[in-house]
Amino acid sequence: MQIIKKLAGQTAIYGLSSMLGRFINFLLVIPHTSKLNNVGEYGEVSAIFAIIAFLNIVLTYGLETSYFNFIREGYAPQKVYAVVQKSILFTTFIFAILVVLFPFESANLLGFPNQVEYVYACLVFLIFDTISALPFAKLRQEERPLKFASIKLLNILVNVALNIWFLNKAPDFLSQFSKVDLILIANATASFFSFLVLSPIVFKINQSFDFQLYKKILNYCWPLIFIGLAGIVNETLDRVLLIRLLPKEEGAYQNGIYGAFYKLTMVMTMFVQAYKFAAEPFFFKQTKNQDNRTVYAVVMYWFVGVCALIFLVCMLFIEPLAHLFIKNNAYFEDQDGLFIVPILLLANLFLGVYYNLSIWYKLSNNTKIGALIAIVAAVLTIVLNILLIPIYGFVASAAITLLIYFLMCLSSYIVGSYYFKIPYFIGKYLILIFSGIVLWYISEMLNFDMNNVFLSLLFKIGLISIMMLIIWLLQPKEKNNKFAKL
Repeated sequence: MQIIKKLAGQTAIYGLSSMLGRFINFLLVIPHTSKLNNVGEYGEVSAIFAIIAFLNIVLTYGLETSYFNFIREGYAPQKVYAVVQKSILFTTFIFAILVVLFPFESANLLGFPNQVEYVYACLVFLIFDTISALPFAKLRQEERPLKFASIKLLNILVNVALNIWFLNKAPDFLSQFSKVDLILIANATASFFSFLVLSPIVFKINQSFDFQLYKKILNYCWPLIFIGLAGIVNETLDRVLLIRLLPKEEGAYQNGIYGAFYKLTMVMTMFVQAYKFAAEPFFFKQTKNQDNRTVYAVVMYWFVGVCALIFLVCMLFIEPLAHLFIKNNAYFEDQDGLFIVPILLLANLFLGVYYNLSIWYKLSNNTKIGALIAIVAAVLTIVLNILLIPIYGFVASAAITLLIYFLMCLSSYIVGSYYFKIPYFIGKYLILIFSGIVLWYISEMLNFDMNNVFLSLLFKIGLISIMMLIIWLLQPKEKNNKFAKL
């Protein structure tokens, strides 16, 4: 339990900063949905950031996880850092040169012909984000979550402040840019600020380059490139395909709705992200603990319990939250917007479960098998979206996201049981998830006198308390616990 408390403490620090930061960032939904000219422009913003997320994976090519792994294998942390960071700096420089030489071709690849300003703003953002990625990983490896969290929060504060300033009253020297341009410029500037703070770590690479170590790192990390690309396909490709597969105005409109309501899952997504920040280095360090596999199973229990609780709380208060943060009534003309929120909440829950399960291929050096699972999932995502988006629009995207993440969990668990067996409490996990869904369903069925704010709040607090009691009663304990064998 001491080990789990340590992980919980680090997750809390990452989580509190992420929670505050993402909440501040989430507030951008208000100016974006109210200041942009139409829903379609918000759809363009969502598509651009989906492409940026894809390129982020390409430019870091699995080297963060490799950094953690080779330190675990006994290599000097400074030597591993120097080799990996020099590789990232070199490939990022080559990428930047190619984009500058071929800006119009790059704009066409982005899907926004002749809008070169998008390309340059994205390039600045990508350069500083990419060369800062490993310094952030170094802070996680050294268990310095406060510094990590402070810099991430600074990035978000600068980004939000500039977004609000630019969209309300753009400076004269930026007056020729569109509102979409201004959003991208704000993000690029915030990324530059993070880089400045991290620059002493970014360039702390005075170790000689070890080519033998680099070959081993590349052999380990190349499957992670495909895992990362497949993951980003599953997470973001639907937003790109909505624009490509539907008539132009309809595609931009649906993507705007989808992007805005996806934001309402922020509590789940930020918890999963905060947990991932803390858990990845934690899992690698636990390999020296003789009870490590039991620790992984217990950690999963508490992760699923918190996610199930988050799902319930979000769904109990989803309508008032949606109207609080999305001010433009145009986003509520299609009621399917709220319909997809529980689907996406569950999808992100299973994504977090997959992060937990995926530790088997990282620790057993079976990254190639992990890549195969991710690639199959990505291909299935693409095929299903191409087939179903023209018929069902963004509702299909949400349902496919949930299906794919569930299948990834199932396949990773089955294959991982053969290569790196962990005594997971599968029955307990399923009961927790099912309990969250059932309690929400009860709230929908027994929606009595909801005009009375006090009774409504009391009823919802009661359901939340029941969920917390279930989590407490089911927790893995000693053998005398009657639930222990579930």
